Amino acid sequence: MQLISKFSLLGAWLVLNATQVVASEQDVLLLTGVVSSAKSQVVTAPRTDRWQVQIQWLAEEGKVVDVGDLITVFDGGGIQSQLEQNEENLQTQQLQLVKTSMDLNQAVVEAEGKLKLADITVKKTRIEANIPDGEVSKYEKGKYQIAYERALMEKIKAEEELKLKRSERDVGIQKQKIEIIQLQENIDYQRSQLGKLSVTAEVSGPVTYMLHPWNSEKISAGTNVEASWKVLSVQAQSAYQVSTWVHEIDAVKLDPHNSSLALTLDAYPDETYRGHIIKMSSQAEQKPQWSDSAYYHLDIAFDDELKHPIFPGMSVRVEVLTPESSVGEQ
Repeated sequence: MQLISKFSLLGAWLVLNATQVVASEQDVLLLTGVVSSAKSQVVTAPRTDRWQVQIQWLAEEGKVVDVGDLITVFDGGGIQSQLEQNEENLQTQQLQLVKTSMDLNQAVVEAEGKLKLADITVKKTRIEANIPDGEVSKYEKGKYQIAYERALMEKIKAEEELKLKRSERDVGIQKQKIEIIQLQENIDYQRSQLGKLSVTAEVSGPVTYMLHPWNSEKISAGTNVEASWKVLSVQAQSAYQVSTWVHEIDAVKLDPHNSSLALTLDAYPDETYRGHIIKMSSQAEQKPQWSDSAYYHLDIAFDDELKHPIFPGMSVRVEVLTPESSVGEQ
């Protein structure tokens, strides 16, 4: 009986400890991350007049580039063709503005001449119409009066025509200038687009190709991409941190300000570093290539000094001890 009792106590002790181990393991959240740099540049596909743009050239993956080096070139054939056409059209419109201004100004000058002539005619006929009675016959007097009234009408018409020609000149020149301004804005925009199609490095570091959002294959030269797609990244060889993703179910267990982290690089499995969460995204993102669930992005800092050289892209095993597990251990 005593032997059975001892075995029963031993079994209970083993079951209890096994349960504690399982509970402890459940409190430890395991994540897989990669080494990244807080100083980095991500190249995204620019917006063009088409829904897709082709990548013509990419800097070699893994190559260390310096600030100012060319790293990405997108296809700009369509934009370049439109730009050349608009520049030619701009020259034509500018010449047309000169011609239109000359023609419309000439029309105004002619209208002003007609008005001056009409004004002289009015003055002349007024003198004749004011000849005292008795010096000319009634017939001549009536004739002069009619000529004066006709001259007044012609002067009124000349004034209206001058107003019309001046208005036509102002409207015509303004319309031509607006067309030129629109062309210049289009040209500036297209030049800006062309500038975005050739991307240079803003930081010094290795080049990494991004994954295609549909097939999870690395994007390469010749790939057609949509606007805002991530194409390439350059990460500085300093300010290292760990970038990882946590499932939405596990994210609720995390306290960014009160979680202990253990970081182990796959390249140096015998070395473990302490870390802490720098930033946790406030909004989850869908990752169709992983599952139908959503994930939160984490940036993790190294608390200990690194003993070996590391590079962006190295894989890291992240152990997150939640506050519950930390209390249980104490």
